[in-house]
Amino acid sequence: MDKGSRTIVIVVAVIVLLAVVGYALGLFNVDASGDLKTPEVSVTGGEIPEVQVETGEINIGTEKATVPVPEVDVKTDNVEIDVPTVDIKPAGDDGSAKQ
Repeated sequence: MDKGSRTIVIVVAVIVLLAVVGYALGLFNVDASGDLKTPEVSVTGGEIPEVQVETGEINIGTEKATVPVPEVDVKTDNVEIDVPTVDIKPAGDDGSAKQ
């Protein structure tokens, strides 16, 4: 895969991820009307190939180790600062989609 194709795939993946997150957070509401009809598909001929897959193995665990850890004496003060906030208002449903 060349660099241009890889960039397009990454951009599309990011857009899809943002849409899913936005919908999950209620940033937009989707209403649909009408009936869902699947297309009729006819398949003739062909053959399913036999596939054999061998996979590697990944083991995750822990082990004891001794590492040097510096001792630090930290003095703290309380200071008043402005911190960022996030306020999410879910999309409303105006009932425009007819059932």
